[in-house]
Amino acid sequence: MLKHLVFEGTHRVIVKGVALRFFLRADGVWAPATDTDFQRAYELALFDPDALRKDVLCPNARRVEHTTVEGWFWSNGCHSAGLCTFDDRSPEECVGMARIAGGAAP
Repeated sequence: MLKHLVFEGTHRVIVKGVALRFFLRADGVWAPATDTDFQRAYELALFDPDALRKDVLCPNARRVEHTTVEGWFWSNGCHSAGLCTFDDRSPEECVGMARIAGGAAP
């Protein structure tokens, strides 16, 4: 039987023994975020930020996602980015992600 788990308002959650931590990039620094804030920012990144400012929903062609053994990174290709780290890592411990977050190709 499939059991759905919902975590609300938590920066660190344990899923099947793996600690996940959520961060959003603000002013050039990774800051802890709740899972719900992280999800909301990710969902907004799915849409073109310029079009959203005009209340128009269009897919975001600049959006980027990348996963490594350290975590999962996404960016709206403009000013918004998020990082979900695996195994209780901090963003600084995700060396493989640093290259991606800095704009380098995977």
